[in-house]
Amino acid sequence: MVRRPLFKPVHPVYEVTEQTIRMGDAPGYSVELDDENKAIRKMVKLMDGTRTIEDIHSALLGEYPELTREEIAEAVEDLGGLGFIMDQAAEEASGLTLAQKERYKANIRFFSLFTNLEQSPSYVQEQLSGKKVTILGMGAFGSTVLANLVGVGIEQIKLVDFDRVELNNLNRQMLFNEADVGRLKVEAARDFIARLHSGVAIETETMQIGSSADVEQVIAGSDLVVLAADQPFFVLPRWVNRACVNLGIPYIAGGFNLIEGQFFLVDPGKTGCLDCMHLHRSEQVEDYVRLIENLLNTEFRPPTATIAPNTMMITAMMASDAVRFLTGIAPVQSAGKLLLFDFNTLEKKVFVEWERNEQACPTCGKGNGEEPIFQVRANEVYVNVRH
Repeated sequence: MVRRPLFKPVHPVYEVTEQTIRMGDAPGYSVELDDENKAIRKMVKLMDGTRTIEDIHSALLGEYPELTREEIAEAVEDLGGLGFIMDQAAEEASGLTLAQKERYKANIRFFSLFTNLEQSPSYVQEQLSGKKVTILGMGAFGSTVLANLVGVGIEQIKLVDFDRVELNNLNRQMLFNEADVGRLKVEAARDFIARLHSGVAIETETMQIGSSADVEQVIAGSDLVVLAADQPFFVLPRWVNRACVNLGIPYIAGGFNLIEGQFFLVDPGKTGCLDCMHLHRSEQVEDYVRLIENLLNTEFRPPTATIAPNTMMITAMMASDAVRFLTGIAPVQSAGKLLLFDFNTLEKKVFVEWERNEQACPTCGKGNGEEPIFQVRANEVYVNVRH
């Protein structure tokens, strides 16, 4: 395939002085170059995706007869290395349909920030469109993550929930409307997505998860699982953790309280799992087990007290990290880390970071599970599990 350089349309090129130009204007994506004879700015204008390196060289020869073809090729490589050039020929060779290219045009432009001459941004989009994601829970968290994932181009999604839409959901669960009250959430969400994007294959499962075996049943074949439900507290995340580790499927989990949202990602075999985190916290916090037991013994179920903007902020961060994970375009921020976002201050921080504990973890390692933290609600966590 003959390369046809295209200066990425997301970046401006403008004069700083008569002798200097600036490429790019976003923090971390700009550079100033000496261009006293204006050859660079003229070359950039010729890099419109229709010309080969030979064509660009020929077009510049009249004004710059001393330029060689090798110098043009080197300039393309240098600008590509700086992140400003893509290959239009590779873009056109993408497996995306014309409809996908049009629908995801803004996505593809965004992905161009992270690609180079060897990887087209359309290929990143193609990767996403071929992934399958399962979302456990279609409440505020799950339904908002769903909308984000459909927007970025995930075209195979499974929804798992048993609940029905209520009027008091509508302050924050924007996929639903008044006509949906009383309907199963998975069905209402499926119908919303069908109207939004007919190319997305939505599979639904109406069930209340009661064990890690249930989780394994519904997530099999997924590239990523999103845990967007929180009950039963402490127990459900451990069911999901065990199922995902057993099947080798990564998952991202999130939730919120009154003033904070949080999320983390587990990539089995690469990051520590949730039980590794419990081990880590047990070692770091003297009364960790006692506090969890005491909280569980209160049987307290916090009433929903949140607003749509807060839900959208934390779920957008979560979906953005899911995109990083599924494409590899940038480092995953929440892998093996519990991130907290403060809705009052709009500040994000790492609350806890943990490593895989291969020796002691009973789920992703060789541990026997005798530590006190693993005795908490053990009869529920290990229901239907053979020891």
